[in-house]
Amino acid sequence: MSNFGDVLQEYFVDKYRKNAKLRAEKLRNITTREQAEEYVAQLRQKVKRTFKFPADKCPLNPRIAAVHKYNGFSVENIIIDSRPGFPVTMNLYLPEKREGKIPATLVLCGHSSEGKGCNNYYYAAQTVARNGGAALVIDPLHQGERLQYSKEEDPGLCNLHNRFNSKQKAYGDNFGNWRVYDAVRALDYLLTRPEIDADRIGVTGNSGGGTLTTLVNAVEDRFAAAAPSCYITRWVRNVENELPVDAEQIPPGFAADGGEMADLLLAAAPRPILILGQMDDFFDVRGTREVFQEVRRIYELLGYGDRAEIFVGPCGHGLSIHNRNAIYGFYAKHLGTAPAEENESTEIPREELFCFPNGQVQGKTISEFIAEEARQAAANRPRLSDDELKTALAGLLEIGETKLPFYRQLRPKKSGELMFNRYGIESEKGILVTLKQVDTAQHFHLQKSKSAELYLPHQDAGKELAGRTVPENTLLYGLDYRGVGECMPNGCDQWNSLNFFSEYHFDYHFDSLEWLMGKSYLGGRVRDVLSTIELLWQNGTTDITLTASGIGVVPAVFAAFLSKRPVKLRLNGKVPTYLEHCCERKFVLPQSMVPAGILHITDLDDLVNRLVK
Repeated sequence: MSNFGDVLQEYFVDKYRKNAKLRAEKLRNITTREQAEEYVAQLRQKVKRTFKFPADKCPLNPRIAAVHKYNGFSVENIIIDSRPGFPVTMNLYLPEKREGKIPATLVLCGHSSEGKGCNNYYYAAQTVARNGGAALVIDPLHQGERLQYSKEEDPGLCNLHNRFNSKQKAYGDNFGNWRVYDAVRALDYLLTRPEIDADRIGVTGNSGGGTLTTLVNAVEDRFAAAAPSCYITRWVRNVENELPVDAEQIPPGFAADGGEMADLLLAAAPRPILILGQMDDFFDVRGTREVFQEVRRIYELLGYGDRAEIFVGPCGHGLSIHNRNAIYGFYAKHLGTAPAEENESTEIPREELFCFPNGQVQGKTISEFIAEEARQAAANRPRLSDDELKTALAGLLEIGETKLPFYRQLRPKKSGELMFNRYGIESEKGILVTLKQVDTAQHFHLQKSKSAELYLPHQDAGKELAGRTVPENTLLYGLDYRGVGECMPNGCDQWNSLNFFSEYHFDYHFDSLEWLMGKSYLGGRVRDVLSTIELLWQNGTTDITLTASGIGVVPAVFAAFLSKRPVKLRLNGKVPTYLEHCCERKFVLPQSMVPAGILHITDLDDLVNRLVK
């Protein structure tokens, strides 16, 4: 059972609140139009650094699979390639009657398994078309017709998005880049259509689609207006509320130095923006309103205060009719569409929206792209000397000088005939990890011995060492590094299942929060181990064997290689590799055990081989 299950939660609350305080100070100092313009320019550069897309755009290769006519509008079922051989399925809604060029709206779907076949999205598209505009609705990855796994393999929609993300992280990419790039290419397609007015294209979406609306609006300068729904709040609110979010909602490093979700909107200022929320959304509506106030203030300094609007619906999370009607009114004002309210909807059988005969794409999968990128990164990385590699890894994992940590003397615990003498190690401010010495007697002070084994567990050092006998002439320790054992979080569980290996629970969540800050969560775990080694060393233990099982192998390998004190390494079981993680379709490693871009530097088997040579 976790004794310190709130440590990580409060550690990140403190970190993000300090970031919010830094932000508030920064915004207070922006008081003139010139300062606001400079801030927006800085944000645009930050966006360009954050999102990475292919250097060259491949041909769209558009093909119209079918055309269906309904009352007042038609639907074209269209396929484009956003990357070579990588199809995106879309529906283009067009008005039955039109004169001259017409405005258009790119509709980005949330996390519905139906994708573009979800009625909330095609109701909105129909209304736009019945009132003289065009609407393009695209299937997100692994939704609608773009399934990447079979039903038998599928771990769940958001879980799979996060799985792709953990693999892409190994070579320095992330799933958000792929989601946004699909939207960029859909915009490219809209601009090829002769009936579309290039100066009057808006973008909207809900939930995951609200996220993509925010992101693509930040990276693109070709939109005339944007209306993200049920996404915008403050990241600090998500942290306080123990809310994990999807992989594409974590732009790496963007929260650093006071960065917040509002900055993604301000990067497109003063483009008209409608922020939509819901009163009963899990995305905290207090944060939604706070973001609006920040955005409105900068828009006012720029001289365009009337271009920033907010609408909060009365419902829970979702693109309710209230929010849809607010979007129609917003676009009537800023795109010149006919004023509209949704008063007629045509139910469309899903198969009539299919682009492929069986409703499933035929083409290259994202898993194939991931494996190719990973193999290329591994093949092209330079061969570094041990010292060069240590420097590179120390930078990647943020391993500075290891100092003697303060430790607390905790109450011992008995398990059968064994006594676990416990010590709380403060490896950094706000972090407490537990060191357990296996003995037959109770002690409060650290025992002295020249020889010791330090065990890193798969999940819980106490449980995994319970069957061990107390060795002679050496001390046996187990370390519950951050996030496992006594330090395992007791909250932040999406579905009442405290599962370390879930692709959408607390372990993923806390790693995401570090990555959003541009930091390494795994690096913190390695620092936990190195601090413990330093404590033992300065207590007179100079013969240290670092052992590990299961997932504990990962921090053990990094710590053994980077330790300034000599340690022996003994691993129980197979050593996983990051290349295997990327090439194996099934789950291999939690995202928290994957350093960003590691395959460009080394892999775990390389480190082990260097340690045993």
